[in-house]
Amino acid sequence: MQIDETPVKYQDPEREGICGTGYLWSVHNPVSNIGFMAWHTGRGTACLEQIVPEDYTGLIQCDGYKAYDSFIKAPGRAGNITLAGCMAHARRKFYEAQEEGEDARWVLAQMQALYRIEARMREARAGPLEIRTARQEHSTPILVAIHHRLQSLQASRVHLPRSLTGEAIAYALGQWEKLCVFTRDGRVQIDNNLVENSIRPSAIGKKNWLFMGDAKSGERAATFYTLIANCYRAGINAEAYLTDLFERLPSATTKTVHELTPHAVAAKRRAAVEAAAEEKTVTERSLVNA
Repeated sequence: MQIDETPVKYQDPEREGICGTGYLWSVHNPVSNIGFMAWHTGRGTACLEQIVPEDYTGLIQCDGYKAYDSFIKAPGRAGNITLAGCMAHARRKFYEAQEEGEDARWVLAQMQALYRIEARMREARAGPLEIRTARQEHSTPILVAIHHRLQSLQASRVHLPRSLTGEAIAYALGQWEKLCVFTRDGRVQIDNNLVENSIRPSAIGKKNWLFMGDAKSGERAATFYTLIANCYRAGINAEAYLTDLFERLPSATTKTVHELTPHAVAAKRRAAVEAAAEEKTVTERSLVNA
C-alpha cells in the first residue's frame, strides 16, 4: 500500500477563533487500484495504527516521515512490514538544488534515465516479473552509480550540509535502502505519485473552502473523497454513481452493501456490456447462417 497525508485546517470549538490542524491520510493499492482516505486530527504513529490493519504484512510505500519507521518497529508489527521509498521526493530536493551546481543536475539526469525505463515498461504493458527483470538489468546499475556519487560528495564535504544540495544528498542517502526496494519487486512503484495524485483534489479544494467546519466534518469529507476517488479509478461518473447510491442504499443489507462500491458497480456494468456484445455477435452469426 502507498500512504501519504496532507494537512487541513478545521474549526475547533474549544479554541474560539483559532483553527486546529488535522490530516487527510490517503491510502492506495496500486495493484488493485483501490484506495481510501481517513481523517485524523494528528499525524503520529497512533494514526497509522488505526489506518493499517493489525494483520497487515507486506510493503508500505511512503515519504521519509519518521512516524513510519516508528510504526513498523512497534510490538506486533516488527518484521511484518517493509518500507519502500519515494523517488519523486528524493528527486524534488535535487530539482530545488539544481541552480547550485552540476552535481544536482547530474543526479537529476540519472533519475530521468530511471523514469525512462519505467515509461518503456508501462508502454509495453509489462507484468511484475518482466518489470523486476528490467529494473535489475537497467535500473540497478544507475542506482549504484548515483549512490557512489552521493557518498563521494558527502565524504568530500563539497556541499555544506545546510545547502540545498547538501540536504538533498543527506535525504537520499538516509532513504537509500528504501529507494531501492522497487528494483526487487515488480509490483512496487518507483514513487508515491499515484497516492499523491489522489490527494490533489482535496489540496485544490481547501484553497476554496479553506477549512473543515469541525473535526467530525473531516470524517465525512474523507468518506466522500474515498467514494469519488474510487469512481475515477473505476472509470465511472461520480455524480451518477452517488445519485444511484443514495437511491439504493436504504434497502441495502450487510450482505449486499458490498455490491454498491464503485469498483463493484463498474464491474457489473462491464459484465453487462460484454454480455450484450456477446449476444449481438451470436444473433448476427445466426442471421448469417440462416
